[in-house]
Amino acid sequence: MLLNALTNYLQNQPTSSDLQSQQAQAPSGVSERAETGSDDTSPALYTVSDRAVMMSAVAMEFNIHALAPEQLGQFQNRLQEYGLIDNQGIQALSIVHTARLNSEDNGAVDAKAIIDKAYQQTQEPGTTYSQRKQIHQLHTLFSNLDSATPQQKAS
Repeated sequence: MLLNALTNYLQNQPTSSDLQSQQAQAPSGVSERAETGSDDTSPALYTVSDRAVMMSAVAMEFNIHALAPEQLGQFQNRLQEYGLIDNQGIQALSIVHTARLNSEDNGAVDAKAIIDKAYQQTQEPGTTYSQRKQIHQLHTLFSNLDSATPQQKAS
């Protein structure tokens, strides 16, 4: 899965000949500013961060809206392996494990919904700063994973 994500990313990067053709097609004012480098508003190429590539790879491998109970450990290990979660985040991730154990059905878990609910609960008075911080980091991580999930095309 990771190899596929990285291959797809690399295949969609512009080559040096693409860059040269873009510069040749650019209006003369834009190319002069790009060559001199004196203008900070010159168009720059978008570069994808390593974190974004890792998020995309995890999102392709795991569906956080329907996470099978046997995948929870693999999901946690993958997040830790890619450096997307730290020890505090792992402690906060126990919310998903606890919610799965407390649910009556043993089917897939909507981890995103669990984290969203926990995030809303941390906005109430009585939540410690460390709990709020842990849940906020997990909420951000899960929101990023959700946005990196490939969308199904309607046919």
